[in-house]
Amino acid sequence: LRLPRVRLGALCILLAALGLVYASAGDRNPTYQHCLRGCGLTYCDPSQPPIAAYLRAFGWSCEDDCKYQCAHSFTDKSVQARDGSSVLVVQSNQAGIDVTRADGSFCTVYGKWPFYRLGPIQEPFSVLMSLGNLYVNLRGLSELRRRVRPENKLRKWLEMAGWAQVNTWIWSAVFHTRGEQSIDRFHAATDTPPRQTIEERLDYFSATITVAFSLIYAILRVLHLQTPLSTSRLAFPAVALVAFLVLSHFTYLLSFPLGRFPYGYHTAFVVCLGMAHNLLWIAWSLSFRIAYPTLTLGSRTIAFPNPYPPHDPRTTPSLNAMTPLSLVILTILAMSLEVFDFHPIFRVADAHSLWHLATIPLAVGWWAFFCQDALDFEGSLMNARFVAGANLGDDEKMPLASPSPIRVTAGMGDLQSVRTPNTPAFAQLAAMPPPPRRTPRSSPRPSPGRSERED
Repeated sequence: LRLPRVRLGALCILLAALGLVYASAGDRNPTYQHCLRGCGLTYCDPSQPPIAAYLRAFGWSCEDDCKYQCAHSFTDKSVQARDGSSVLVVQSNQAGIDVTRADGSFCTVYGKWPFYRLGPIQEPFSVLMSLGNLYVNLRGLSELRRRVRPENKLRKWLEMAGWAQVNTWIWSAVFHTRGEQSIDRFHAATDTPPRQTIEERLDYFSATITVAFSLIYAILRVLHLQTPLSTSRLAFPAVALVAFLVLSHFTYLLSFPLGRFPYGYHTAFVVCLGMAHNLLWIAWSLSFRIAYPTLTLGSRTIAFPNPYPPHDPRTTPSLNAMTPLSLVILTILAMSLEVFDFHPIFRVADAHSLWHLATIPLAVGWWAFFCQDALDFEGSLMNARFVAGANLGDDEKMPLASPSPIRVTAGMGDLQSVRTPNTPAFAQLAAMPPPPRRTPRSSPRPSPGRSERED
């Protein structure tokens, strides 16, 4: 009987906390509403001059500029009230005249913190961090193409995941430059609720695609459904399953009109994809330290794949063994910035923008690992095939490992291109021992008489 009480108590605390969060929305405050109406009547009248051209070029309207100015005016009054300066605001409504005290806390307005804009850019620090992530991922793609040869079948999947990242950070920069976030619970106190822009949905959808591609690559790489040299028949069903889940998710989201969006459901879906990705890489790293149990079904044995076959991960160390585990832990710590939100520092950088800052070094680490891992994985498989070819019998045949001839030298993943005959029997011929040298027979010298007769 104690467990249900604990759950009930936790639920009550959670609901109370949610109520406090919703009640702290700045756009619900009468002070903000009074400023918004006054600004609209004073500056948005057709007889008044329009706002600056550079603001209008980025989609700012007079009403949007009033929301921006009133958000900072309301925040100034809130900060003064919090510091002990009592600020009284007279607000008119249908019931008459009310005297309302400023809230005294740093509040969100339409779901966003008030930021100081830079020209027409609404959240300059977030835009700068998004562009930083864009640059890092473009450099990662360039490094991938420089280090990993096209014949490596992991390269195409890494390229697709990289371009998904590039697309995500482009739309993130666009959304933070000029994007409105609309949540229905913030709209009750406004006469003209903000619209949900297409940039917001593209930002969320692009981020979902990025997480989905990361999960797909983790499934293919960790479970060996795709190796640098071969493709499993289970690779396509695995990719199709993830694609089906994501498309179903998008179809459900698009059923909501602009202005409504199931943020809670969308966040839970993306978190589930991300946790599956993290668990796969954690299991990959721990396989160097822990022997996972195997499952036997009839004549078939199912075991967790070795990271670099045919080597035993517990006896063959790898410099990259703990890299994914470290990156996953750091990513989870950085994501705490999204959970424990706080108001922007100097009204410039909030928790979300700092999360974008944290993803820059994380992206550098992931790209470095992916490139080196693709090389090491290919080198391990090539080395195994070379050893197998050396043990072939005289009547056995072994195809070349890949259309492009390569030679494995001095360790795993150290591949050097060399010019070698591209013939199917070359591996077999190279593995055969050299034939023994035969001692030439000494032929008898012909007699002089016979030689003279032949002449």
